Amino acid sequence: LQLEDPSADGPYSFQYLTYGSGNDKNREEFAEQVSIKTDSVDGSNLLTSWSGFTGKLRTKYFGFDKDALPLNARVWYPEGEGNFPLVLIVHGNHLAQDFSDGGYGYLGEFLASRGYIFASVDENFLNSSFSDIPNGLSGENGARGWLMLKHLEQWRKWNADSTSQFYNKVNMDEIALIGHSRGGEAVAIAASFN
Repeated sequence: LQLEDPSADGPYSFQYLTYGSGNDKNREEFAEQVSIKTDSVDGSNLLTSWSGFTGKLRTKYFGFDKDALPLNARVWYPEGEGNFPLVLIVHGNHLAQDFSDGGYGYLGEFLASRGYIFASVDENFLNSSFSDIPNGLSGENGARGWLMLKHLEQWRKWNADSTSQFYNKVNMDEIALIGHSRGGEAVAIAASFN
């Protein structure tokens, strides 16, 4: 077939930034190097197992509790006038201390070059942890999906805010949610909640 190479970069130049709490204890890109600060969200209704000794260890390591979950993400976005489709991706379950949200950079660069805004969402703090002995988080899948919807709410606000760099840049009618492994479950739950 005489078709364009689907693996070739697209025509758009693109930029990269991070958004997040601005006070991440473990990663500079979501602390002092964060580009856009976001408010925390209260996930305590969904994370009832973030409690007891293991909950205290989790809070100590991450620096926040279930009632102040960060909205952290890495974003690759095309330069130029929008309205660009939005793609959110979320990683799977692995050791919480092995942060994996940066691993989708290759896909973010590729899709941004093709005219998509791409955000790799951080939900590492909901993953299994060294602190989970004897009991860790359980029933956290609802929180994973709910957090994806909270990220979408944030994007909707930026798109409507004339002071935001993403003002009128996002096509909120063209949204894709992608998840790997447990992240795929999060996407299905987000769709169900929505």
